[in-house]
Amino acid sequence: MPHQPTMEDVARAAGVSRSTVSRVFQNDGERVSPDTLIAVHEAATRLGYVHNLVASGLAMRHGRQLGLLIRDGTNPAYGHLLSETNRAVERAGRTLISVTASRHDYGTAEVAGLRRLLGQRVAGVFVGTGVTAAEDLVETVTSVPLMIVGRPNEHPRIESISYDERAHGRAVADEIAAHGHRRVVVLTAPLLYSRVFDLRIRSLVERCAELGISILPVDLLPVEQGVVRALDTTKEEGASCIVCPVDYVALDLLRAAAARGVRIPEDVSTLGFDGLGDGLDLVGLATVRLPVEEVAARAVERMEELLVDAQEDPEGPLAVAPPPAQHTLVEGELVPGRTLGPVPARLRS
Repeated sequence: MPHQPTMEDVARAAGVSRSTVSRVFQNDGERVSPDTLIAVHEAATRLGYVHNLVASGLAMRHGRQLGLLIRDGTNPAYGHLLSETNRAVERAGRTLISVTASRHDYGTAEVAGLRRLLGQRVAGVFVGTGVTAAEDLVETVTSVPLMIVGRPNEHPRIESISYDERAHGRAVADEIAAHGHRRVVVLTAPLLYSRVFDLRIRSLVERCAELGISILPVDLLPVEQGVVRALDTTKEEGASCIVCPVDYVALDLLRAAAARGVRIPEDVSTLGFDGLGDGLDLVGLATVRLPVEEVAARAVERMEELLVDAQEDPEGPLAVAPPPAQHTLVEGELVPGRTLGPVPARLRS
């Protein structure tokens, strides 16, 4: 059977993106330059491309809204993700609807939030939380493109643009080793509390084992007690550094240390993850800054491609399995800070 030209073929022939071709054929030509408009129509005529009006009609019923599920809007990482995703969505000519689940919910409210987004007839859904299992996401979102944003993901049916948390954990371990620390307290939390925290810490622990660094795990929860336990453990076990799975925990640790007369970093060093809170530069917190702006921009760009695919073939080929989902990792930046210093003289052997 002869090859039927697709929107991708037209885009290639016209030298434009697939989303541009989609806008031309969705009567959205006012957002496309006259030269591009002509080039797309000429390429379509030359190739014999016929736009699938039925597919477009199905897609347009969902409107131009995209949905975002995030966890805790007061957490700078989620707040920045919401802000940057909204900017990228607006640049794409769409609007964003967001739903925020409770910080301490373990998935139930997130699934309910997804259902609320679908009830708004969004064209696609971004999931920016670190709690709900991928299998639950697949079962809940079946009618529109779904993408995980921020948290790492390897599910074959879910697209993702994620922070490279495995690389972040290893980078922190290397930085600790470079400062001479050999006994390190690590604050840990259950997988259901945060899959992101779990991956960060697991990768850090693995790298520390490779480097010959001893790890002393301490339960994080509840946070107010966890940071005190960490400080007590450093004193009892002769550890010289405390790793926190997120910056807001590191700030709680600094408060607890000040209240107990523990000097940072003269008595013990500490680091966090995220690098997004206001005033962290004034505190001098050593951390890893997440590439939120890049992840959000790339996620919206990829979502546009997925929406074009849905318009091109809304039901999918009957005899061919869908292609595996794309998983993209974006590495952040290690931010040095005064909270990470050398091993105190009293602990040097």
